Amino acid sequence: MRDWKWLVMSWDGFHREAGLRQIRSSQSIERLASIIVRLNDWVPQVRAAARDAFADYLTPEYGPWLIAKTPAILALEQRRREDHGATIQKLEALLATPECLAQTTAAFETSRGACTRLFFRVLAQTKRADELEAFLVASLHHADFSVRRAALGRAMALPLASAQKAIAYGLASNSSILRRLSFLQAIELQTDRTRLIEDFLTDPSSAARSTALWAARKYGVDPLQVLQAQLAGEIPATKARWLGVLGLAQSLGMAIPQGWMNAALSQNSGEVRSLVLSLEGEGRPDLLIAAIADPSRPVFEAGVRGLRPQPWKVIESAFSAQLETLWPALSASRRQALLELMPKWTQAGYLLQQLSRTPAEPSVLEQLRAWVYGQTYSITDRETSVSERARVVAKLTALEKDGALPTGSVARLT
Repeated sequence: MRDWKWLVMSWDGFHREAGLRQIRSSQSIERLASIIVRLNDWVPQVRAAARDAFADYLTPEYGPWLIAKTPAILALEQRRREDHGATIQKLEALLATPECLAQTTAAFETSRGACTRLFFRVLAQTKRADELEAFLVASLHHADFSVRRAALGRAMALPLASAQKAIAYGLASNSSILRRLSFLQAIELQTDRTRLIEDFLTDPSSAARSTALWAARKYGVDPLQVLQAQLAGEIPATKARWLGVLGLAQSLGMAIPQGWMNAALSQNSGEVRSLVLSLEGEGRPDLLIAAIADPSRPVFEAGVRGLRPQPWKVIESAFSAQLETLWPALSASRRQALLELMPKWTQAGYLLQQLSRTPAEPSVLEQLRAWVYGQTYSITDRETSVSERARVVAKLTALEKDGALPTGSVARLT
């Protein structure tokens, strides 16, 4: 007689169903794992047999095994072969029993994701009215963000004083999402909203600032006045305050004083320096060209974004000189990003110049080939001079004749 392990893995549905009957002769975590798999079997009769077998484990004795297998049980919902809601409800009911609460609490404190949310639901429903506030406030400190968010939502149904405690924690949270959600709750509950809105107008999170701008319009708070008061005060000492004030200035389209700009550009935070470039870079190409040498990725990307709309004639000289200095040490991605700031034929001319300097370096020719392959259509370039274009085409033609470029490359480009 074949054992249950062979039967439940058989391709034959009758064998799998027989295996699930045999598997009930005793209980083990290994058998439970096989039953969970068959709860999602493609044969309805096998799924029914698996549900019967699973019911054998719905006692406090097997609570630790069920907690250990909760990820697999919750994963059934993603398979969508049938609705597993009844199975999960039975699991929740068991975990809420007094015999299993200690184990559920321990699992809640250490788990993450969907399992944590299930344990949170179970524990929240078991709390008495005088215990619920303490549990929800404690859950606001949980490592899993989804639990903190759920706890804040549940806390809004508590009495006003208790709800305000939860909101106060959320407003001080490091999570911008939790701060924003707490802010929305706070302006609904509080009568003196002006100070709260003014504070959130300079929140370091752009999403929180956007919400505060919406609230400012709704409740008659002038964000420009808030910005002017900030700019009239001391220069920020923290990254968070820099991001808040500069972000508000960006949202309102306002320039910042020169002293603030100089101080911001000297900050260690690349995020702060890149925000200055977004604010002031349009009229200061020199700042943008300096930024492309910055090791910080946000600053480099802000410099590239700011240089794209700049007329080539305005930046050509300073940009070319900066690129000459930087090119040997640049990564492939940075080289490509800076190359694309040039007119098309000027790009080819620059790569040809690099090839003439190091003709024996295979990577240089490979870069030129990649550029040629990357031009899907014939080039339209009104900024490169006719003479420069003719010179570049002549050199590319020579390389094509020598076999360094595929036949037909120049014809396709022109």
